Amino acid sequence: MKTRFLFLLAVIIIAFSSQTYAQFDKFSFQIGAGIVNPDKGMRGSNYINYSNTYRYVNQVFGIDSTFVFPWQVALVDSSLMNRNYGAKTGFFIQGMGKINLDKYETVRLIGTIGYSAFNAFEGSKSGFVPEFTQSYIQQKSISYDYSLSNFGLGLGVEVAPLSFTKVVSPFVNGTFNFNFLNAKLTRTTGPSDSMSINFSDFRMGISLGVGIEFKVNPQWGLVVGAKYDFANLLLKNTDRASGVYWGRTNAGFNDEEGNVQANIYDPLGTPIRNNIHVSQKDMNWSTFYVAVNFYPNFGGTTKKK
Repeated sequence: MKTRFLFLLAVIIIAFSSQTYAQFDKFSFQIGAGIVNPDKGMRGSNYINYSNTYRYVNQVFGIDSTFVFPWQVALVDSSLMNRNYGAKTGFFIQGMGKINLDKYETVRLIGTIGYSAFNAFEGSKSGFVPEFTQSYIQQKSISYDYSLSNFGLGLGVEVAPLSFTKVVSPFVNGTFNFNFLNAKLTRTTGPSDSMSINFSDFRMGISLGVGIEFKVNPQWGLVVGAKYDFANLLLKNTDRASGVYWGRTNAGFNDEEGNVQANIYDPLGTPIRNNIHVSQKDMNWSTFYVAVNFYPNFGGTTKKK
């Protein structure tokens, strides 16, 4: 009985291996580029606020004072990192590998590696800022630079029901993504006075995509597609123990509701603020891209005997 079972198992393995080779020997690779557009908590109108007034509140000592200046004050907007991430339209690049799961090539396993650079078309912001000292307030020129990006790895499935036509094939896909988010805010008040804060965090989420493939010849094809990312479905967190300070190199993205300390929103020389309220934020964005498909022929076509 045991011998028959082993013989039957060997036959099944050989048959499955033969069929698997016939079905899984077709790979394709894709390189694409496009535009990424932030949504939900990612999008912000402006990360710098221009006003000729500044309100200073110190809850510990009960101080609440409003200063009026004869010039525009350029300060980091209090909504940045608290209610949104100040992201604007940027560029996107991606590489993708595919392997078919059926003989008609309609279902594929896909792996992606991509980079989204938000605010890529935004220049630096400049203006003036007050600097508080023990005896007086002086005016200083200042400029700000802000960048935000995501490096993502994804695994998922793609369905292209008309792939067997070998000409035009619409598709839908979905991936589970590992997102490595980074942001950097820099202020410069002179040739030897520059300070920055760096944000970095890891989140997991999904993306859903649609598109159309156009096969030009057996080796090459063109793709037009779009996808939508839900980047922080898992691992939302707020770093309550540490603050949002100039000079930090590993500040968190603070996408869960809570309170933090901060000093990036105030003029130079003012104390650190306590209990900055942080809202829960969804890191979502849409992407529109064009790509080139490459269909290598590894080993040629399998012949039946």
